Parts: sequence; C-alpha cells; structure tokens
Amino acid sequence: MWIVMACLMLQQAAEAGQTRVVAPEALGRFDRQQLPEASGIIRSRRHPGIYWVHNDSGNAPWLFAVRRDGSIVRRFRLAFPNIDWEAVSTDDAGHLYIGDTGNNTGLLRVRTIYQIDEPDPAAPEDPARDRPLKASNTFAYVLPQGNRFDAEGLFVDRGRAVVVAKYLDRREAELFAVALDGEPTARTAPVRPVRSLGRLAGFTEPVTGADLSPDGTMLAVCSSAVTYVYRRAAGGEKWEPLAKLHYTPRPIEGIAWDGRDLILAAEDGQGLFLLTEARWRTHLTGAAAPRPRMIRP
Repeated sequence: MWIVMACLMLQQAAEAGQTRVVAPEALGRFDRQQLPEASGIIRSRRHPGIYWVHNDSGNAPWLFAVRRDGSIVRRFRLAFPNIDWEAVSTDDAGHLYIGDTGNNTGLLRVRTIYQIDEPDPAAPEDPARDRPLKASNTFAYVLPQGNRFDAEGLFVDRGRAVVVAKYLDRREAELFAVALDGEPTARTAPVRPVRSLGRLAGFTEPVTGADLSPDGTMLAVCSSAVTYVYRRAAGGEKWEPLAKLHYTPRPIEGIAWDGRDLILAAEDGQGLFLLTEARWRTHLTGAAAPRPRMIRP
C-alpha cells in the first residue's frame, strides 16, 4: 500500500510542476484612442491607486496615470521623443524611469533610460503653465558588440537599472545592468557600458515586461502569454524560478507588482488584467512546490 501512496504523491508533485493555462481576471479596458499600444506599466509608490502606463514607438510621448480599471486619470507630455519606449520603472526616491530600450531591427548601438520626477496626477491642471516634463537625468548605454539586443523589461535594483534582453532564438533571457550614479546630465549624456548579470533560468520566450517587487525579493517577467516569478537567491545576483504559468493568448506587454498580486497590461486597447497571488502560487515550479512526505502505513 505504501508503494501505491508514494507513487500517487510523486505524480501529484510532478503535476504541480507542470505549466497550466489560466485566464487572468479582466480589470478594465483602455481608451483605445489614447492607449492603443500599451507597452509598459508600473504601480506608483507615492500615489495610491495609480499606475503609470505609456505607448510603444510610433506614438506621441505621453505618460498616462490610470486606475486599476484602466480609466485615465491624467496624462503628461514628456520632453523627449518616443523612439521606442518599451518599459517604465520606479524607485523609492520619487523617480520614474522611461526605458527607450527597444531595438527591433538590431541597428541601434546606443539606447537610453530617462529619469523624471514623478508627477502628481491630482495636482490642478493649468494649460497656460503646464509644460512637457523634462528628464531630471539621462542614462545612455552602449550595447555589447555582436549583441545589439532589444529590451522590453526594465527594473531598478540596488542603484542601477536592469534591462532584460529580449531574444527570439530560444536563448534564456539575459539581465544587463546600467549604472544610475553621477550628476544630472544637462545636454549630452555620457554613454555607459552594460554589465551582464547572467540569465533567467528557463525563460526562453521573448520578454515583453519585468518588474521587481518593492522589497527586492521577487522578480516577475512576462512574455505575451507566459509569466515567470523568480525569487532572489540568498540576497545575491541570482534568481531562482518560483512559479511559471501560461495564460490564454492575448498580447501582454507589461507586468507590475501590486502587493503580491500581478497586474498585466495588454496592447490593442485591451487594458489591464489581474493574476492574484493565490492564482500564481498554484503554479509553483517543481523545485519550489512542496515535496510530498512518504509515510509508511
């Protein structure tokens, strides 16, 4: 009997490690005229209930403050071009970071991350005085020779920006660090090198978004139809897979932590979707899933 029980337990453990398809909960749609190609999302750490969203390349340089239902609270024009905005991130010091990190054709050698002071969506509007928001700092970085990667994931960690290389050849996604030190740049930003921080085990899909939990312990990374949750290994640079799940096909372009829940942003005006902590934790990987105990009768 104990052999049968052991086999059943092992089968359940194997099933726990398998990837199953889920349908994220729809929270609300975007105004398709304003947000036709949502490409990045981050939850504000200063303004409760606000998420910052922007469009992809080919759109005007607007930054949108939206609610959880996708409705627009206010928009701000930024004083730098949207060449290929792909991501937005934040820090604990009241800054937002706009990642002009796209490089679909691989022709661009230098990409840019813009830092702005986070605006207040509740501040009174005054069209006569309002001006496009200028960057408080600019961080240009040079791509490695032979690897002019596209990047659609960006997060801020330990005083540096981390961009996630988007590969199309089934290589594991790779993390690259860009230093965020130095005085604010006025005109020409010095071009900074990038440093590889290694790869994300198991993530072989093209990355479309990433976000680090505010406490720095968990990293969420998404493609158009897959999300991984990683946990930091012993406070270091390595990330261990914690959960993996597929969702029904919809072009997911951005991901953001909301507490321990995950908010997904879809393009084509589809809006925001929710993956609760309870939902993604039911998809723990085999290494993270609880191991069965073999009990003799």
